Amino acid sequence: MTSAALTGAPTAERRPRPALGARSTPLTLAVALTVVLTPALVPPGPGNTAFADPFMAASIILAAVALSGTRRVVRLPYSSAVTLLVCGGLTGAIVAGAPAHVVLVIAQDVLLLLWCAVVALGREDVRLVEVVTRAWCRTAPALASIGVLAYLVGFAPLSGVTDADASRASYTFGDPNLAGSYLVLSLLIMFACQRPVRRRVRWASYAVVLTALVMTGSNGGMLSLMLTVSGLAILTTLRRQGPTAALVTLSLCGAATVGAAVYVAPRVDLTSVRIAAAESVPLVRDSVGRSDGSVSERAALLNEGTRLWLSSPGTGYGPARTKATLLAFQAPYVKEAHNDYLATLLERGPVGVIGLLLLGLTTGTYLRRLLVTPLRGAWHRAVPQAWALVVGAPVIAVSAAFYETLHFRHLWTWLGLVAALALSQGRRQDREEGLS
Repeated sequence: MTSAALTGAPTAERRPRPALGARSTPLTLAVALTVVLTPALVPPGPGNTAFADPFMAASIILAAVALSGTRRVVRLPYSSAVTLLVCGGLTGAIVAGAPAHVVLVIAQDVLLLLWCAVVALGREDVRLVEVVTRAWCRTAPALASIGVLAYLVGFAPLSGVTDADASRASYTFGDPNLAGSYLVLSLLIMFACQRPVRRRVRWASYAVVLTALVMTGSNGGMLSLMLTVSGLAILTTLRRQGPTAALVTLSLCGAATVGAAVYVAPRVDLTSVRIAAAESVPLVRDSVGRSDGSVSERAALLNEGTRLWLSSPGTGYGPARTKATLLAFQAPYVKEAHNDYLATLLERGPVGVIGLLLLGLTTGTYLRRLLVTPLRGAWHRAVPQAWALVVGAPVIAVSAAFYETLHFRHLWTWLGLVAALALSQGRRQDREEGLS
């Protein structure tokens, strides 16, 4: 790791690449609207579509039009991984005789890949990086402010509080865990971009997004938040004080975790804590108080999923077919997998699992580049602390064990942003600009 990477100092100033042309102005508008509308998932449209999807499709078309006037080589980041996921899903669906509507899930896979590729064009035109990050960093605090206010005054259409989720807020996401995932990733994006620019406004935005996260009552969201804070602390120490200090910080975090698990947990009556939580503030009751039931549900799903796999033909049952298959087999507990790893194995088979592993490997390669090589020029100004995006990998990897994240629109926006920043620093681009 270079000294420049450890200190965070940008290397030689880089002149921005030529833009995609005048036709890219409608593209940036469509991309901005997509990012702004990403949280608006209720009410859902036909085929589980959302308000952002028409603008996402428009972004893809406009990007194709803009590229048609250039001689640039089109790259689709993560395409190999998604191809394997799609092939695994199609193979499983055909072998299992799944209904034709599973094609909609495959189409969603392709749409999200193409959307990710549009965001990744930010490696060519920094304006796309700027519009994505600015739109996200403005939308998240605004949505959180509206959601918190709606929660406090009891306006259910915007707070998203329903009888099914008791006192937990889901805002415009339709699910508290999905809302929690978006809010945690938003905090990370805001930190990486140092937006809002004014320090006091930025900290106020952090506070309101954090408040909105607490109101979701998402245990997975709170775990993701703890991982995010720990990861940022370790990486910040690495950059400011070097590997030795970072290793000490990591060791302290690990020791605290082990100590809590070995010495504190056995001496605490968790059942009493959950009972007390269940009898206390409604939000605490519906988050901490339901943790025992949540764990047992996940264990039941894992058990039923294992049995289902052992009785399967080995190629999967087709995308989004876990619940229907469990029902057909008259399983005692019928529900979706709520776990990307289990769902991929059951629905897309070994081919899909390889695709998921390749997706993680490709993402890790891009993130390593961001950690080792500082951004330059306009890209650095757009995302001055791009190294912080590395923390998103373990956060999402852990989240994927609690709910299915592969079709989260904000996840693929983050993946596209990571690819755009990492590829903007590639050697080939440097040679094209005479910087190698």
